[in-house]
Amino acid sequence: MPRVSLVEAPLEPLEALVAAVDRVLALIGQDRCVRPGDKVLLKPNLHGGPGHTSPQTIEALCRWCLDHGADSVTIGDAGFWGMTDGTAYFESTGMADVARRTGARLVFFHSGPYHLHHLDNDAVPETIGVSEHLYEADVIINVPIPKTHFNTLVTMALKNLKGCMRPVDKKRFHELDLHRALAVMNTLIAPLVTVNVLDGTTGYEGMGPGHADPFPWGLLAASTDPVALDATACRLMGIEPRQVRVVTESARLGVGVADEAEIEIVGDRLEDHRRRFVLPHEALANTFPGLRIISDKACSVCMESLFKGLEMAKDRWDGGEGLTLLIGAGPTSEADLLIGRCACGEETGDRAVPGCPPEAAAICGAIVDVGHQ
Repeated sequence: MPRVSLVEAPLEPLEALVAAVDRVLALIGQDRCVRPGDKVLLKPNLHGGPGHTSPQTIEALCRWCLDHGADSVTIGDAGFWGMTDGTAYFESTGMADVARRTGARLVFFHSGPYHLHHLDNDAVPETIGVSEHLYEADVIINVPIPKTHFNTLVTMALKNLKGCMRPVDKKRFHELDLHRALAVMNTLIAPLVTVNVLDGTTGYEGMGPGHADPFPWGLLAASTDPVALDATACRLMGIEPRQVRVVTESARLGVGVADEAEIEIVGDRLEDHRRRFVLPHEALANTFPGLRIISDKACSVCMESLFKGLEMAKDRWDGGEGLTLLIGAGPTSEADLLIGRCACGEETGDRAVPGCPPEAAAICGAIVDVGHQ
């Protein structure tokens, strides 16, 4: 029976957060997962925009690992598929400061190299490249955040590991059934992870991933089973895990356990931390009544442009007669406005906003113009 630990965790002071890290790991028997001489890799959620793993939690984990004798600690991630240099982003997220204070090393996965997996599974590309840094580490700690997501409803432990892949694979996943692809990916990557620590010091709800609204939640959760961790976090967030296909598909493939009756909760009670998160479609309906978005196969870069365009357009939106947007490949006949190269194809005209990614200002103008027709 997998265990999921829950503990109260303040962002400050740092010593209290380090103590919370120690407790959340001890409760699941992982307080000795780092041994003297180990090379540790921390994988935060640094997707390329706002709403990322807190630098305070990463610093607490760095210090905890070093206190337990780690020879080195590496903070590694790569952002969205189109990011080619992580230097400025590491600075803006505070990760560079953490590295300077702790002596941790920063690694941008998109710089390579990659370990290639050749798969015979139509849910994923024939070849998937996973960062070699995962295979060089003795201990890997996956450090996601609890956040709602327009395409997958939530992004937590299971989806966070997508950041370990080559850019081309990340992009191609959005051309397939994203949920199935992520589950197959996790059959490869999740077994490499020593433990998953959910950084719930801040929760992110609403129009995630790039435009979710943060709020203080004060929680750390941990498990060696990423499915059990995500399913438990969903229940804390007021979401039925069966609604989250990456959870159900991963459970089906044996990555972990989602059934509440088969998961042992240790530490704090679920009731101590329950908070119903505002879901993406609810936030959209509140801000843009009458707007519908079809985005099943949209990548995160195009979605970021769309949300920037929506932010620019919100003060000029009156709802009109309703408007349906298609972003990513999909049923163009159902849409009033096509956003991005995959949706537009060869189509031009007033209802097409091409580009890879499309420009936010162009999206804003088209939403306002088409919405007022």
